[in-house]
Amino acid sequence: MIMKLKYILGFIIIIGLSIIYYKFNPEVYNFFPECPFHKYLHLDCPGCGSQRAVHALLHGHVLSAANYNLLMVLSIPLLLVHFSLKVYSQITKKDFALKIWYHPSTPKIIFAIVILFWITRNIPFVPFNYLAS
Repeated sequence: MIMKLKYILGFIIIIGLSIIYYKFNPEVYNFFPECPFHKYLHLDCPGCGSQRAVHALLHGHVLSAANYNLLMVLSIPLLLVHFSLKVYSQITKKDFALKIWYHPSTPKIIFAIVILFWITRNIPFVPFNYLAS
C-alpha cells in the first residue's frame, strides 16, 4: 500500500512540475532556482541547462533541448524505460527490471560519464563548446 502511494505521489509531483515547466520558460521567469556553480564560477555543471531543456522537450523541441543539456536529453529515454518497468512490476507483481541498473559497475560508469561530461562541456574549444548550456 505504501509503495503504491509513493508511485502515485511521485506521479502527481511529476505532472505538477511538467505543467509548471510547460507554462513558464526558465529563460524568462526568474523564480526557478539558479545554479550556484554557474553563478559564482561561471562554469557549467552537469545539470546546467536542464530546466531549459525540460521546457524545450515539453514543447517538442528535442534539438533545442539537446543544445541546453545533451546528457539529460540522452538519459531520459533510459530513465523512462526503467521507471515504466518498475511501475509495471509493481502492478503485475512480476519482476521486470533492467538488470544492468543493478550491476556493481553501473554507478561507477554513470559517475565517470557525468564527470567526463562536466569537464568536456567547460572546454572552450570546438567541438566541446557545443556541450555548454
